[in-house]
Amino acid sequence: MMRVTNQIMTNNTLSNINTNKVNLMKIEEQYQTGKKIQRPSDDPIVAVRALKLRNSLTEIKQYFKKNVPDARSWMQTTESALRQITDMCTVLHSHANQGANGTLTPADRASIMKTMSQYRQQIYQEGNANYAGRYVFTGYKTDTSLTYLNDDKSKQYTITEDLDKTAIKSRLSTTGGYSVKDYEPGGNNDFSEHAENKEINYLRLAYKKLDTASGDFPKLTYKDADDNEDNIDITSEDAEGNTLTSKSPNAYEKPESGAKYLADTGELILSDEAAEQLRNAKSFNVEYNKTEFAKGDVRPEHYFNCKAAPLDEDGNPVDDEEKIINYKKEDQDIEYEVGFNQRLQVNTQAKDSIKHEIGRELDGILASIEDVNAVEEKLKEVDKLIANTTDTKDLESLKRLKEQMTTEFKLKEKVMQESFSKALDNIRGFQDTVNKAIADLGSRGARLNLTEERLSGQTDDFTDLMSNNENADLTETIINFNAQNVIYNASLQAGAKVVQNTLLDFLR
Repeated sequence: MMRVTNQIMTNNTLSNINTNKVNLMKIEEQYQTGKKIQRPSDDPIVAVRALKLRNSLTEIKQYFKKNVPDARSWMQTTESALRQITDMCTVLHSHANQGANGTLTPADRASIMKTMSQYRQQIYQEGNANYAGRYVFTGYKTDTSLTYLNDDKSKQYTITEDLDKTAIKSRLSTTGGYSVKDYEPGGNNDFSEHAENKEINYLRLAYKKLDTASGDFPKLTYKDADDNEDNIDITSEDAEGNTLTSKSPNAYEKPESGAKYLADTGELILSDEAAEQLRNAKSFNVEYNKTEFAKGDVRPEHYFNCKAAPLDEDGNPVDDEEKIINYKKEDQDIEYEVGFNQRLQVNTQAKDSIKHEIGRELDGILASIEDVNAVEEKLKEVDKLIANTTDTKDLESLKRLKEQMTTEFKLKEKVMQESFSKALDNIRGFQDTVNKAIADLGSRGARLNLTEERLSGQTDDFTDLMSNNENADLTETIINFNAQNVIYNASLQAGAKVVQNTLLDFLR
């Protein structure tokens, strides 16, 4: 039988009192902090579960409070720009309808020209929309604007424009006509040849003011039904060796073969044979050079396969592959992680929404209006000459000249009306493309809303789980504290009786 000494009793009493005091202190800490444990060693299971729940809640809050709002803001910026564009298309369609179905006064033409010019710039300006300093329509190149912000002649771009048979357009073109310079006072002024409208087939490239033909460019290549590749010959000079422009005599006369290249307007006038070959081709493309870019022009790298060569001191493109930048037309989807293993595309590329064709369509309309205005100015000059001429022969000559110019005016008015008429469907098609992009944004926005609702619910659920795991129940803690306090005081009272204070207690 073990002998129990006073020392053993004293030690056990002190140990028990200390244990009860530690237990009381733990409950007191729970009461003061509201937490079940103060250190991992208090309860490793609760500690591990707390770390996992806290990590999960932190990730959810990252998605819910940062990623989702950032994605929504990006998409809202994109949608706002696209809605502005579709509103402008509605106005443009209205003006095109007015031009196609009615006779326009000079004031009407001036008003339409001003509106279309401004809207042409503004449509692509909307494409420069940015969110937090990042351009939203330019794919991965978020630091590069969609259009040139200033005139630029620092590089020569070699652009490969892939086309299909829908790119082959037909329209009326006025050939012939006279100017005041053709009149010679006292001379033999015939003025017997009439201007006339002829239908031409043409390709309108993405840009105007292209580089003049040189070397292998421009080059028109097509693949036939058997995948055989061939080129269509391109003429860029007239019979006298002068560079062809839209102002060259008979520039818009249909060539007998091949195609004519008008660098200033960015057009290829096709022969009947060439047009037929391209319509039957599986695919075709045009390669051409452009160095002079104006403020507001779209950057080629956002729409086409192309390469950019910087210019040397003499203004010639460098022939150094290390300095030449190659761009590839490809899908560049920017995705945000908006949930666990859930990614959502937030961007819309300009090549899929803001087609470059709308600007060129408006260029065609504006050019036809300018042609009408030019003939109108010629008529005013003739009227002045008639008013100041007394010679009968000269007067008759001027009247014949005015008749021919009046015929030319009516022909060019018809060309202008046709431009407006054909633009109706093209503007509507462009608007449909923009609306399709808006609808796609809307569907992605709906997914984002559902994800946000789920994250909101998960935030509440994980907050509750974390609270249940970590937080002490206040009522239970108070009851436990009072019970432990009673135990602690009882141990003190028992210890006071076990551990005697004086020698007389041991002599009794």
